[in-house]
Amino acid sequence: MRFGLSRLILLLLLPLISLPGCEQPQVEFVFSKKTNELIPEAAKPVKEALVRQFGNPFALTQFPELPTEFGDIPGVVKTVEPTGKDQPLIRFEVTGLTDAYDKLQGLPLEWTSGKGQGQVSRVKEYNFETGMVAVDKSAEIDPQPGDTFLLKCVRLQYGRDLYNRHCMHCHGMSGEGTGPTSRYLNPPPRDFRLGIYKYTSTKPTNKAQVDDLGRTVKEGIAGTYMPSFKLLTDDEVSAIVNYVIWLSIRGETEKKLVDELFLDYSNKAMAERTSKDGGETREEVLEELKDFMEEDFPDTLEFATSSVSDAWEEANLEDALVIPRSARVADTPESRERGRKLYLSEKTKCASCHGPQGRGNGTATQDFWTNPATNEKYPNRGLHDIWGNQLPPRDLHRGIYRGGRRPIDTYRRLFAGIKGTPMPAFGGSLSDEELWDLVNYVMSLPYSENR
Repeated sequence: MRFGLSRLILLLLLPLISLPGCEQPQVEFVFSKKTNELIPEAAKPVKEALVRQFGNPFALTQFPELPTEFGDIPGVVKTVEPTGKDQPLIRFEVTGLTDAYDKLQGLPLEWTSGKGQGQVSRVKEYNFETGMVAVDKSAEIDPQPGDTFLLKCVRLQYGRDLYNRHCMHCHGMSGEGTGPTSRYLNPPPRDFRLGIYKYTSTKPTNKAQVDDLGRTVKEGIAGTYMPSFKLLTDDEVSAIVNYVIWLSIRGETEKKLVDELFLDYSNKAMAERTSKDGGETREEVLEELKDFMEEDFPDTLEFATSSVSDAWEEANLEDALVIPRSARVADTPESRERGRKLYLSEKTKCASCHGPQGRGNGTATQDFWTNPATNEKYPNRGLHDIWGNQLPPRDLHRGIYRGGRRPIDTYRRLFAGIKGTPMPAFGGSLSDEELWDLVNYVMSLPYSENR
């Protein structure tokens, strides 16, 4: 029996194709575990609202007041192809999209003049070279030469495609941190849906600035599997950051909606309320839920999206930035010694986590800590982050600074803490001089004689 070369290659590749890390990733936005723990009657309107507000990965949707760049582009119909009775699509040549991204399928196209004014179509086909666009045939629209339209979400979709190419395999389609390769990575990829990012230039209660996320994409995170993407252009990095923020807003909106419903309408709550001790019937609970959905849910949705959006906008204001109130104290032996005493003091308790020598082996690593989300002890000793991951304190002698190697980066870690972790903020308890002394001491440890 003779095999062709192509068949032999296929047989050799078959075992690789079935490897766990090579499967096709989920192509829909996933909903959180907590959303799926709601009773179906409560989960359904939440999911429908998120799809309505944000769409799905291949049909993105925008709505007002989001602090992201959607990149709407105007266009004009140039010519229209004749349409037969059995043809499901209307095709027309356009002008005005020559500077647009070349992959526009799935984007909303809003007609701004002509018969279809005010109607929204979805782009089914787009030929970048010829400028031909196709949309579903509809009685409400009848494109004619000269009709104008607005193509929506172009920049957002550009960021989505870059994200899917460079980021999704680790961070997941929804930014949930469970992409196909995530199971092999430690620390695991960030779950964007809480809107919390560790290494920021902002104050403790503020979100990350756009520049913070851009710096992380460009520089990577030292000591982790997050690589540097310095080969990407500034525009590509900006588009990815824009999309990541959009994924965060989607996730945060979902969380706020679910938190509003969970106490009364989770599966566990339904079982308790309809138990013998609870004294309610399922019909009574569902009638109460129906009233809430009709009267309160629209306002809850509006508040959830607007409050999240406002928080992201406020993060980029100058007031949110951590700016030292005084210049850096000179890095002298005296400054380092003052920093060492602060490090060992009860005022900071740095040694309780990082250890008396800064080796990351403080007494806190031997304790069983309580999970604030469940009020139960973690199964493993040591510190954990807000995502539930075990979090060894940094060995300061290694000289690996995940948030940046500049003195200002270390100052900001000390001033504002590290968001989503037990690393506290000292901006309110230490003077600038004390913070700079700590910076000088900490940054000297990789070069100390006892390293």
